Amino acid sequence: MRKRIVSTVCGRLTLSYTLLFGLLSLAAFVLVYVHIVGDLNQQTDDRLRATIREFTKTREDGGLSGLQEEFDRESTAAGKERSFFRLLDPKGRPVASSGQRVWQELQWLPARIPAGSEQFKRLRIHELEYPIRIIATRLEDGFLLQAGIIDDKDEVLESYRETFSTAFFLILVLGGIGAYMIARRAMSGVREVTEAAGRIAAGDLDQPISKGNRGEEIEALATMFNTMQKRVSGLIGELKAVINNVAHDLRMPITRMRGVAETTLTRNANRESYRNMAVTVIEESDRLVSQINTILELAEIDAGIRVLAMQKVDLAEIVRMAVELYLPAAEERDITLSVQIDDQPYTLSGNQDGLQRLLANLLDNAIKFTPDGGKIDITLTAEKDGVVLSVADNGPGIAKEDKEHIFDRFYRGDTSRSISGNGLGLALVKAIARKHNGSVVVHSDGKNGSCFVVKLPQ
Repeated sequence: MRKRIVSTVCGRLTLSYTLLFGLLSLAAFVLVYVHIVGDLNQQTDDRLRATIREFTKTREDGGLSGLQEEFDRESTAAGKERSFFRLLDPKGRPVASSGQRVWQELQWLPARIPAGSEQFKRLRIHELEYPIRIIATRLEDGFLLQAGIIDDKDEVLESYRETFSTAFFLILVLGGIGAYMIARRAMSGVREVTEAAGRIAAGDLDQPISKGNRGEEIEALATMFNTMQKRVSGLIGELKAVINNVAHDLRMPITRMRGVAETTLTRNANRESYRNMAVTVIEESDRLVSQINTILELAEIDAGIRVLAMQKVDLAEIVRMAVELYLPAAEERDITLSVQIDDQPYTLSGNQDGLQRLLANLLDNAIKFTPDGGKIDITLTAEKDGVVLSVADNGPGIAKEDKEHIFDRFYRGDTSRSISGNGLGLALVKAIARKHNGSVVVHSDGKNGSCFVVKLPQ
């Protein structure tokens, strides 16, 4: 049980707070105790000094007989067993006293003490319950005046120690209970996070941690946990969508290959039929391999496994090469490729193969959605901190509801479902741009074409 208490943060905080309360209480007791002892000693000594001054004046005014009467009066008033006085001549012989029995037991004479000075002594007699506090003063004529009283401050101190012991026990108990309540309250947010993590582990992703007044740190933890929960939920949703899209896109070429093969085998096929079947299987296999390679490439880029080797490249030259490559496909559909690049190098740090893939996907996408006889504008401009590449077409444009998902993997809007593709091209464009510390956005009103803008830092 002890091991379990110490192993929990709540238990450790409780023990720490209780120990702190105990140490602070003990320190306070010691300070107060020392102060009380010093104050009681000071009060006793002040009382003895006042008594000595009174006796000295009485002797001066009333002589030895007057002093003896004062001794008897003071002893009777304070209690014969609680106060003791005497006057000794210069040779140490008593000439006036009260409480002779006590003085016979004490037999204390101070060492050489100058005239007008004083000396204190605390002595204990076996017959008395409490010790005696004594003051000795050497008068101007050489006589020694002594006064003693019962020093019963130990009774007060004993009562204080008993009171403190009871209070100390209550402080430890109540402090421990209070510390446990505070620690439990402080850790309530952590328990909620733990319970929420358990719900996530069980598959429930739709119960975020509610906000409360649990402290800034716990609230920050809850906020970050809710953000993480939304992110995990979104990733799982994307994963399900990806799995469904992959299954759909992989099923189509496989179904087509199987259909062609089955048709060829179930009829009286000649050599040409088998040749056509082989061509179809090869085309669909290439399509599958290309799709799978693109999926793997995206996964490697996102996971940081694929490191793109950066070097100084001229983006203007990459654009010209890409346009030259896609020019035949555009001319076949009477599409005009307009290139606007200033006559200057656009040098930046990048991966040439990656940038070629980025531009190829943008041009391929633009050609697919540009109607016959249309136009595609490719523009490359320089800015203060980088270069801007834009590819604009005059196709049907992108609907507002599709713009938010156009860069998601396997996403295909309603206008693109009739056009061949797998929905990975723009996702790859975004991944490559992000790998170059750049960005890509799309501008479209849903009617008059679309424009993809890529910003890359130099």
